Amino acid sequence: MNTERRMIVAHDITELPAARDELRLYLEKCRLPADVTYDLLTCVQEACKNALRFADSPRGVHARVVVGSDEIVAIVRDFGAGLALGSLPTTPPDPDSESGRGLFLMQALMDRVELRVDHGTEVRLHKLLPVWPTRGARAA
Repeated sequence: MNTERRMIVAHDITELPAARDELRLYLEKCRLPADVTYDLLTCVQEACKNALRFADSPRGVHARVVVGSDEIVAIVRDFGAGLALGSLPTTPPDPDSESGRGLFLMQALMDRVELRVDHGTEVRLHKLLPVWPTRGARAA
């Protein structure tokens, strides 16, 4: 059984902590392992932060998280000009750099990261769930 949470983060980076808290509460109700929750919160926040920083869209950023029985999919979408996929770095970032680690971090923490560009940028984060019989029913 899937449960879903949708959020809209207005075009203001100061709203990210409240959005992260809202998502954290939802994931805790889903009774996920703590490391999965932390990884997902980190990656969704990073994708939202990048969208707010680079998209410059008055429509803000939309986030959707679907928790299924074996996988979580988080979709973060902006409505800006779109990311130039060909210009993305293919090597790990400089650890001393002030920025540029977000995509690398997402790829390290998630099982799969997809980037799509169509009237904005969409980041799809996939995290496989471990078999964990005590997880029980998830809350909506």
